Amino acid sequence: MPELAKKKKLQFPNVYVILFACAIVAAILTWIIPAGEFERVTEGTITKVVPGSFHLVEQAGQTPWDVFMAVVTGFKKQASLITMVLFVGAAVSLLEASKAIDVGFRKLAGAVKGKEGVAIFLIMAIMSLGGATGVFGNATLVLVPIGILLSLAMGFDRTLGFAMIFFGSFSGFNVGWANFGTIGLAQTIAEIPIFSGIGARIIFHIVNFLLCYGFVMLYFNKIKKDPTKSLNYESGMELKDYMGDLNAAVDGETKLTTRQLLSLLAGAAGIIAVVIGALKFKWGADQISATFLLVSLVIGLLCGFGVNGSFSHFIKGCSGVVMAAFIIGFANSITVLMSNGKILDTIVYYLSIPINQFGAVAGANFMLLANIIINFFISSGSGQATAVMPIMVPIADLTGITRQVVVQAFQFGDGFTNCIIPTVGSLMGGLGFAKVQYGKYLKWSMPLILVQIVLSFVAITVLQSIGWTGF
Repeated sequence: MPELAKKKKLQFPNVYVILFACAIVAAILTWIIPAGEFERVTEGTITKVVPGSFHLVEQAGQTPWDVFMAVVTGFKKQASLITMVLFVGAAVSLLEASKAIDVGFRKLAGAVKGKEGVAIFLIMAIMSLGGATGVFGNATLVLVPIGILLSLAMGFDRTLGFAMIFFGSFSGFNVGWANFGTIGLAQTIAEIPIFSGIGARIIFHIVNFLLCYGFVMLYFNKIKKDPTKSLNYESGMELKDYMGDLNAAVDGETKLTTRQLLSLLAGAAGIIAVVIGALKFKWGADQISATFLLVSLVIGLLCGFGVNGSFSHFIKGCSGVVMAAFIIGFANSITVLMSNGKILDTIVYYLSIPINQFGAVAGANFMLLANIIINFFISSGSGQATAVMPIMVPIADLTGITRQVVVQAFQFGDGFTNCIIPTVGSLMGGLGFAKVQYGKYLKWSMPLILVQIVLSFVAITVLQSIGWTGF
């Protein structure tokens, strides 16, 4: 019994404990870091920080009660994303109840038996292209459950399915060359042509994709050789508790019924609608949620569940992903506290000061470092662009750093750490779907992130040394 108690005592805290602890730290920082603000102006649809306008304001330290209120506010601010996670989970649950995914993915897994590396490459390549062009924003989280189900059908774990989708998408998003919400916005604020410098960024994209694909394949080969290396494995688990059924994956006798085929087509139509809507009509989480509500009901009726049964399955499906959805609300409370405590602008301002003290190459590298640090506080790419670019562009002009390099320092700094910071909804929601502890994920993914960051410093050094303008 004492040994069991000791084992429990040494357990890594779950993600809610980690996020709540981070919220407490954020509240403490609002009493330590001076409160300050920049003046902002709106030009068209873009709100910019006015350089040189930073000023201290009255301290707005957050109290213990404010921490609990921030959690509530975090849920309210992320209500659209939380709803999307619930509704997507419900749609996938209905497909599972129809057995359509089970049968369809078994046949697909049987077809790629022995060629899993090729299948993973194609899935990640499609996701990467979507990430680079800004198509897969919220859609990344939508597709994680599909990737998980495919991985289980192939006889592997939930983590592999998450990794195929998440690292596929972010291998493109992190260095995206045609994403208006990040690179396009940053270039607009820097007053250089949108998507200029695309040649170099496509090279960065290819390199980053190959890194991420290689990383995922290392994991694939590791769990194929020894399933207990799975991030989903816990001591005492049986193989079936954390890995898919490999024998079922090669069963070629199973056939889809007409109802199941129509259900799969309805699910595919929903995904296609989401991609087109995001690309052409700038759909957000609300439109995606409505789409999957419709898809859920259509699947339920096609499978003969009836109206009552369809809604019962829908609610049951939502309940299965509540943990993933709640992570997003808890994570946002950290940003709420720092924003209410008025320390976000202060952090940005003081990180920008040392850049003036360095030469162009060293200054460009410090810009990258500053953006990496700032991303832990402002995880939104567009939010970070509007906060840092108006400050860093004038500094760059004074120190000889090219504006294109400033944009690239922002993109690298904002991009790579998105895969580890706990305030990124798609990461924490995806881990919730995959049922992976954040601590385990962090330990596993850090080598990749560190390699990416080191290469980004090398790239910034080279780009500034040659005076890269992107033209």
